[in-house]
Amino acid sequence: MSTTAFKNVIKSGPIEAPEPVDHYLSALDRMIAEIMWTRDRITAAIGNGSAPLALVKRIAKEYYYLGRWMTPDFATFIANAPDAFSLTMDYSEHYAHWCQNFADEAGYLRDPNHVSMKWEWCQQLGIGAEELESYTPLPETIAVTFTMLYYVRRSYEEGLAVFGFAGERLAARSGYAKTMYEGLKQHYGMTVKNFEVHAYAEPDHGDKAEALFRKVVTTASVQRRCREAIRNVMLVREARTKALNALLD
Repeated sequence: MSTTAFKNVIKSGPIEAPEPVDHYLSALDRMIAEIMWTRDRITAAIGNGSAPLALVKRIAKEYYYLGRWMTPDFATFIANAPDAFSLTMDYSEHYAHWCQNFADEAGYLRDPNHVSMKWEWCQQLGIGAEELESYTPLPETIAVTFTMLYYVRRSYEEGLAVFGFAGERLAARSGYAKTMYEGLKQHYGMTVKNFEVHAYAEPDHGDKAEALFRKVVTTASVQRRCREAIRNVMLVREARTKALNALLD
């Protein structure tokens, strides 16, 4: 094929302008609020001690599977970081941050392995390995987990959108970890390390995730892909909240 013929194959068009980042992030928050309108009754019930112990046991299993399935794929997210091939790790920002985050999740820094902490909570509730491994999570839990992992594998930007901006950041703002930690300690007589760790760690992680997200959503294409990723994950998260709430009825 000649050079001239090849040029005719490539169709050019107007370049779409990105939204200003502040405007784009504000629009994302409005979209999230419109989708995620159901109140999380489960966390509130455990926080005030009104959830029966049998339900607390089931919630512990749900938390365990979220961590068990998502944590190993964190490494894929790190590998996709745009500055993974910096001269040294000290020259990177995205790569260095998520490497440290993963080291924390995997138990190589100050806190225990995060999956192990969820398993420890199950043991505190009298849940053995056989019972846990034979448990089938809610379909909505499966949907949330693997929808997020789909985007983590697709691109760094979409992974950051669902795991960082619409994940750690929103989790920190909800205060769920502190509510769970205090409720379990006061009403169920157990100190759960998993929630103690997340109560103090997630605010910093959430702020950093937003700062990093701002640096990558600078083109119209990336903004469009990340908006769709967040929308789809929020839809299944909303469905999961409703499914979990129904366990109280």
